[in-house]
Amino acid sequence: MLVDRTREKEWLRSHLRREERQLLVLYGRRRVGKTALVGHVLDDLSMPTVYFLCNQRGERQNARAFAERCADVFDDVTPAVEGFRDAFRYLTQRVDGPATIALDEFSYLVEADDTIPSVFQGIVDELLNGTQLSLVLLGSSISMMEDGVLSYESPLYGRRTGQWRLEPMGLGEAAGFFPAADAPELIRLYSVIGGVPAYLEQFEPETELATNIERHILSKGSFLYEEPEFLLRQELREPATYMAMLEAIAGGATRVSEIAAEIDQAASSLSRYLQNLTRLALVERETPVTDPDGRGVYRLTDQYLRFWFRYVLPNRGSLEQGHTTPVRDAIVDSLPTHVSWTFEDVCRQAVRTPAFPVTCSRVGRWWYGEDEIDIVGVDEGTETLLLGECKWTAEPISPPVLSSLEALESEVRWRGDDRTVVYALFAKNGVHPDIEAAANARDDLFVFTPATLLGLW
Repeated sequence: MLVDRTREKEWLRSHLRREERQLLVLYGRRRVGKTALVGHVLDDLSMPTVYFLCNQRGERQNARAFAERCADVFDDVTPAVEGFRDAFRYLTQRVDGPATIALDEFSYLVEADDTIPSVFQGIVDELLNGTQLSLVLLGSSISMMEDGVLSYESPLYGRRTGQWRLEPMGLGEAAGFFPAADAPELIRLYSVIGGVPAYLEQFEPETELATNIERHILSKGSFLYEEPEFLLRQELREPATYMAMLEAIAGGATRVSEIAAEIDQAASSLSRYLQNLTRLALVERETPVTDPDGRGVYRLTDQYLRFWFRYVLPNRGSLEQGHTTPVRDAIVDSLPTHVSWTFEDVCRQAVRTPAFPVTCSRVGRWWYGEDEIDIVGVDEGTETLLLGECKWTAEPISPPVLSSLEALESEVRWRGDDRTVVYALFAKNGVHPDIEAAANARDDLFVFTPATLLGLW
């Protein structure tokens, strides 16, 4: 099933329908939906297409299997090949006109043999030159694809005609997996499962959240039970160190010194690990949005990892014995606090959408000393400053909340007196009638509920 991915489909489809031969690179973390996207687009093309999934057995075995796959597509006898040059030489002789070849998990080939980029440089420059045979290279190892295919040092550098790093879905895209859920329930679901399509597919849309959690996350043997460990083992060396670091960050250690203390390592040794986690978009370094070069803190960006490290890993002893019900009940009791953090993230996503009434070139948080603002957006061109507060509470936002936000405006050092300041309140259960009346009368105050937020997508 392919849900949403409208921009990605259009990008891939438009490139492959061009007259010029294409070399496209599509990569992203495992389970993010690369194969489904490519398969969907290949089915729509009015030309011969070959999809082949590489494995880790090296060039010779993969090239032979690839040649066999090509022969099946073209109803031909399987040619004898020793490597990919032979296989593509066969293809250029067999195909007359436009065609597309998709090699999935190309990163496996690069990992097994670091000469593969050079082999494919020769294929692209010599064998495919003058043909209409386009090539799509897919990979789940972000580091392998960026270093082995996209980097300046790679022999394939400069040959690609386009690349796309496929990211997990935001709330608006993920909503397509749960068409009957209302906006608050979607935010609760998103706080647990995040935006990776393969994870979203695990939950049954007609089943309540607590039951889905118990069946598909807490139960040993379920798809999601050990998924974070699989992810780290595939992408990173020393997965135990990365696990410890992610656990520390999930537990509230956000500064390098705090993370180092939690895992009993020297702070100076963590730079490489944090860079790798940031590169994988599992962690981000966050600075006050008005000071992007300032001292930062680290936080988990993946919603499912945040949930897993908060609720699954600390309870592995009980879960291994099948005691899922007490853990589920504890999750239900504390979930509103967990969701409140996700709600802030969702609100920041919404501010970045084209439909949001205020244009912001940067969006994030702001803090200084003991003061903090949930959402701050700045736009350099118009010198606009957006200040926002998020409340995932049973009560509507009261006037003192707005007053406190307005009082902090003078503390935010950005652009001086010439700036235009706009306020936004994001509320699970709406706002006090006085705030509603003020929003209707003022052009610098906006109010959003989960439903109106979702409408921005």
